[in-house]
Amino acid sequence: MNFGNLIGAIALIVSLIIIWEIRTVLLLIFAAVAFATVLNRMVRRLQRSRLNRGFAIALTIGLLFAIMGLFFLLIFPTVVAQFQELLELLPKALAQLREWYRWLEKFIPNQLMEDIQNVEFLSERISKISLSWFGGFFSIFSNSLDFVLNLLLVLVLIVMLLANPTLYRQSFMLIFPAFYRRRVDEILQGCEKNLVGWAIGRIFNMVFIAIVSGLGLWAIGVPLVLVNAIISALLSYIPNLGPILGSIPPIALAFLDSPVKGVIVIIFYLCIEQLEGLVLTPMIMENEISLPPAVTLSSMLIFSQFFGLLGLFLAIPIVAVLQVWLREVLVKDVMNNWTQKGAYGAQVKDSLPGEPLTDYEP
Repeated sequence: MNFGNLIGAIALIVSLIIIWEIRTVLLLIFAAVAFATVLNRMVRRLQRSRLNRGFAIALTIGLLFAIMGLFFLLIFPTVVAQFQELLELLPKALAQLREWYRWLEKFIPNQLMEDIQNVEFLSERISKISLSWFGGFFSIFSNSLDFVLNLLLVLVLIVMLLANPTLYRQSFMLIFPAFYRRRVDEILQGCEKNLVGWAIGRIFNMVFIAIVSGLGLWAIGVPLVLVNAIISALLSYIPNLGPILGSIPPIALAFLDSPVKGVIVIIFYLCIEQLEGLVLTPMIMENEISLPPAVTLSSMLIFSQFFGLLGLFLAIPIVAVLQVWLREVLVKDVMNNWTQKGAYGAQVKDSLPGEPLTDYEP
């Protein structure tokens, strides 16, 4: 390795260390960019209604602050109180389920009892995971000054980005060669489409789950309706696993009252899941990003492991942006245009997966 390569390797290592040390700041900046991109779509629609941009931005930000203020003033105190009560009632509910389990041991065959034991162990593990996630979530809201400061930082960045998004977009494009900047602009448009689709799909899905589950639990007579509805809505953000986690607290509380009510709540959540999968998801699929479920769930687990709760909630938009860059740059601009020198200097034609590379052109 010559001296230049050594300096380059050292610079790369130092850059990676610096990026890792400021990873939280970078995630907050990405959050501001993502939300500013989504809000900018609303600002542009208001501008089409013959409003000037400044008034459109003020109206959008004012609406955002009104929703947040309404949540913190009217809903948040009730949610915190009900969540604390939920933490006190869940151990009693689990103890009641264990009593029902001991009673069933007398009537169920041994092999089936072994399967039930495995299911019970899995449900206890899932409930512990969900409680630890949401215990940390509400402690961040109620006890951490860092959360408030980070939220203010993100809001200030959002306002700055909305004020003149073209300036920041063009500044970002300057880091690329001149011949590739038009292509970068197309890629950024794809990123914007993915981010807006993700936001619309998630918000619509979570609001739907919150309203339907809240009304259903209220009709059934399950206690702590508000916090259970919010937990179900927030956990629906996690694909596949989220609806299961969100149903555990209300099911446990229902069984604490009576086994019949518990069975009704189980059937109710199964109906919600079917309604979401057969009706809601096809309706919003045009706006949602097309990510395989395994990729989505794996990315959320990986980001939550490395970056905590913030990484968990930003995993999908980050993967949505990475998906566009990988597809457009790596696949279309590099891999699809890659030519390989064949025998005697001939170039191998592009082929479909599984086809032998036997055709050559001089």
